[in-house]
Amino acid sequence: MSDGDPLLGLPARLTGIDLKPFRDLVDTHRANLESKLGRNVHPSVALLDLADTDPGHHPVIDNYCLLKKSALLDLISAAVYDNLTGLYSRNILETRLQEEFQRARRYDIPLSVLFIETDEFKLYNDTYGHIEGDKVLSFIGKFIQSHVREVDFPARYGGDEFMIILPHTGGETALGMARRIHANMSESQRDVGLRSEVTISIGVGTLTHNMENAESLTAAADRASYKAKVNKNMVWPTINAHSKDDLDEAPAQT
Repeated sequence: MSDGDPLLGLPARLTGIDLKPFRDLVDTHRANLESKLGRNVHPSVALLDLADTDPGHHPVIDNYCLLKKSALLDLISAAVYDNLTGLYSRNILETRLQEEFQRARRYDIPLSVLFIETDEFKLYNDTYGHIEGDKVLSFIGKFIQSHVREVDFPARYGGDEFMIILPHTGGETALGMARRIHANMSESQRDVGLRSEVTISIGVGTLTHNMENAESLTAAADRASYKAKVNKNMVWPTINAHSKDDLDEAPAQT
């Protein structure tokens, strides 16, 4: 859905109501209400009154409920962001990855993802408790945020796992980014109050022409991160956890 005309100051993609298709109808009804009431009427009020009093090809009032704008924003935030880490949520991650996968396929442009896992996180939780474990996840979320580009899409994949979608990014560039993130992990932990040093393992996946869906790209990065985590505290040195020869079908690297 396009942004359309805003309702309560929010774009149509968030409210689910696009005023544009029936803007003239709402404006006419709004003018009639203002004439009768002798005061200004907000477009959303005109819309609700129209839906309640004039059946037609527009939203039916019984299909909607009234929420404070702040409450709606809270609901949207809860659906889009992970509260603990501040990164995007798993649900929105999967939607975005599908979009980027389709775009990369259509225009034959590179696409990569980083899969980041926290080493020995269960042991950390068992040793220091879940509150301290939450501090670790919160720190990693902020740390990742500080190391991505504006175009990138960092998300909490689940538990102590994270994923970063890297649009327009080939495997070698993604591998270099993974190495920079890993190299800065130790230094970034100074003076943040963690009970002991935490390390991460990272795998890199990049789109190849033989990948049929976005899940294949995720699986490639997951496979690489799994191998890295077995060794702990490293970036797996090959893309998709394969040899360089396996990348012959990849889009041009940037």
